[in-house]
Amino acid sequence: MQQVACNQLFGESGDLDGAVVAQGSLNDMEVDIKTLPDDTAAHVEKVLHQRMLRNNPMRMAGKKLVCAESSLIDKDENSPGMLEMMSRFVPILSWLPKTSKASFQSDFVAGLTVGVMAIPQSMSYANIAGLQYVYGLYSACIPTLIYGIFGQSRQLAVGPVAMVSLLVEAGLRGQLTQEECPAWDASSGRSQAEVCPEEYAKLAFLASALVGVMQILASVLRLGFLVSFLGHPVISGFTSGAAIIIGLSQLKYILGFNIEKSQFVYVTIGKVFENIGETNGLTLLLGSLWIFYLLANRSISRKYKRLSKLGPMGPLISCVIGVLLLWLVVPLRDELGKSNYVGPIPSGMIPFSLFDLNLSAIPRAMPTAISACLIGYMESIAIGKGLAGKHGYSLEAGQELLALGAANLVGAMFSSYPVTGSFSRSAVNNQTGAVSQLSGIITALVMLCTMLFLTPIFYYLPKFVLAAIVISSVLPLVAYGEAIKLWRVKRIDFVLWLVAFAGTLFLGVLPGILVAVGVSLLIVISESVRPQISILWRIPGTTIYRSMKQESSGTFIPNVFIARIGSSMYFANAAYIKDSLLAFTSDLDTVNKTKYLVLEMTGVVSIDSSAAHAIHDIVHDFRAQGIEVAFAMVGNRVEKTLRKAGVTAYIGEQWFFHTVNEAVLCCVRHQRAEQERGGQALSSDVEQGTVLTVLTGNEVGFSNQLHHDCTAVFISLAADAPMAMSEVTATFKRNGISVVRAAVDPLPGGGAKHTYFVQGVKSEAKLKDWEVMRLRQDLPEALARSTKVVMGKSPLLTHVDSNRVQDLAESLAAERKAIAILQKDVERQSNRLDGLVPSSSPSSRRDESLEESTCSCYPQVFKQMFPSMRP
Repeated sequence: MQQVACNQLFGESGDLDGAVVAQGSLNDMEVDIKTLPDDTAAHVEKVLHQRMLRNNPMRMAGKKLVCAESSLIDKDENSPGMLEMMSRFVPILSWLPKTSKASFQSDFVAGLTVGVMAIPQSMSYANIAGLQYVYGLYSACIPTLIYGIFGQSRQLAVGPVAMVSLLVEAGLRGQLTQEECPAWDASSGRSQAEVCPEEYAKLAFLASALVGVMQILASVLRLGFLVSFLGHPVISGFTSGAAIIIGLSQLKYILGFNIEKSQFVYVTIGKVFENIGETNGLTLLLGSLWIFYLLANRSISRKYKRLSKLGPMGPLISCVIGVLLLWLVVPLRDELGKSNYVGPIPSGMIPFSLFDLNLSAIPRAMPTAISACLIGYMESIAIGKGLAGKHGYSLEAGQELLALGAANLVGAMFSSYPVTGSFSRSAVNNQTGAVSQLSGIITALVMLCTMLFLTPIFYYLPKFVLAAIVISSVLPLVAYGEAIKLWRVKRIDFVLWLVAFAGTLFLGVLPGILVAVGVSLLIVISESVRPQISILWRIPGTTIYRSMKQESSGTFIPNVFIARIGSSMYFANAAYIKDSLLAFTSDLDTVNKTKYLVLEMTGVVSIDSSAAHAIHDIVHDFRAQGIEVAFAMVGNRVEKTLRKAGVTAYIGEQWFFHTVNEAVLCCVRHQRAEQERGGQALSSDVEQGTVLTVLTGNEVGFSNQLHHDCTAVFISLAADAPMAMSEVTATFKRNGISVVRAAVDPLPGGGAKHTYFVQGVKSEAKLKDWEVMRLRQDLPEALARSTKVVMGKSPLLTHVDSNRVQDLAESLAAERKAIAILQKDVERQSNRLDGLVPSSSPSSRRDESLEESTCSCYPQVFKQMFPSMRP
């Protein structure tokens, strides 16, 4: 057990690497760091090993084949039982027994609300997919039921969605053969879906089956990571473009004249302007009123909590009003004509369609299935994880793939087209209090009852109402605000968004997203083959090495070049890394000739054989130029690969170090040994670090990056002076700077390292750049007065003098004694003032108590020197 108090901020060594500054009430806390018992720790280790194996299915299979009795994969007394194993794949077995009366009521209300909302939405989305309205109802029933059995998300509402419907229509357009649809004529202006609706529906069922099979296989093979190639900018741009295409496809029901369906936005807009004279004013007026009502209804329901139920009820209310309007007002019905309302919808049980699947049409349906599979899963997992995070549970990507695959595969057997999670219905499901997957099952039952008993009601449902529902639903999907944000955050992501958006609008839905994904992959490959190589320099007065881009002030070590490789090395980027390092060292020949190259390998998680060969070449080429190469912070995986490849033996184990500072010290020792031997240093000299001790000179360093609220000031003295801290304190006071934390640590050779975390007195925040510059000028002058030497002129190398450490301790003791005498004088003066003042004000008493509590967590020497320190 180890005790940690706030006055031990920098640890025993005083090193700031990894230090964390506590704040507020944490300053006065003392905590015990405890470790788990050995048996518990062993069990934790075993569980983590099992998880790592499950995350690598190939390695897991290899373990089972090679060592069937391995302790990592054997079953033990803690292994899950049969029911628990089954509940992992069929979650209904775990949540259904826990259902209570209260949860059932919440799920019933949520499921009923979503079901009511899904009725008009599913019909509208089926029309977008080129299918008859009834197939939307079918797709909102069986797949929703199946997901309720296999899905993990408690609030996700699965069913037809606009994006996938558009993908289905765009992918299956024109895919029927002459034998399947002999009546279709390409010059007629009518689509195959209109001429041969039954055959087109069978192709949509096949696409759903293929989506289901691919998602189930992806779950088994753990291929969910593939959707990572569809980055957020690509999805957002595609969704925005697709939303515009969907909205334009519904204009014909608002304007009242036929517009040929097209996935090219310029074609649709051209047809609109070409036939604008045929606009039906009555249909335009009614459609606009319905759109306005739906948008206003949504806005009001969000603004006023008491009217929040109106949001999900809006589509159904608009349908009911539309049906009543056409049913009661016969002249209006005659004016619109039969083509402008839904007409008869088949009622009864869902037809079984397994035997309608034509396997010979798989090549024609496969592109549509692939795009629907990726986009559908991406949309669903994003919604599901967002809702899970809000409610404090987690989703397993593999199980979600399995659930969606089962929903699509079983749905294909019951006349359904591809489905996924719906953003709008999931949001309503969450807002109305769904607590389990039971709400989805309730929604499926609502859809079943609708198909059995309620379809005649929709006979007079105007098509402009359904169009208004679609348009109001997709308008929020045009994420122009996201494009503006990406432009401000990262321009390359904005370019991806723009490529996906423009590609979807002008190239078509599938080609557009393929182009966007292709550009995204090119960017990923480009960044992978050209990894970032950061140049490191040292923060003066410390052993911390940071990137030049992170720290605005730092110092370079003579003849030592330090670089950090920012990614794993493999065959594609090994040559680039080698060439970049050679270019850097070549550029420095006339400024600071490189004799030692230190490579910080934190970012290199893994390497392949090509990279190992490249590292061998790097070392060989640099040694040929008289430059030694040292490696710092090499990970286990990289070290194993280098050792197996024989690179470690070639380089020499003495050139591998745990930290950058150790590598730099070794290089300096090696350089000194080389100088003493007349340029003939041996590799064995690297290991003889006890002969020479490297000492830092007098330095002052600053960093605004080590802490979020304070500026760090580092002062390194080759020979500590008794009054150095007094001079530093006075300089801070003159510049209006308060000390939040401070520490002094002895250095080898009698020196000392002073570390201060400071803030501006007025701003109570980090120092501004001009304050740092002023302090950079004042501190060396103040320290020169106390140390009698000029900052930065001390020698870098010296032999160890063990007596200097004792001298330092004595000087610190003398300084404490002098400060104690000074403190007594201050207290006497304070007592005299107290006699003159009748009573202290409440604010002063608060200041005194704050001062007392603040100083209680510092070492005694800092209580005496900084009585006005703030936490």
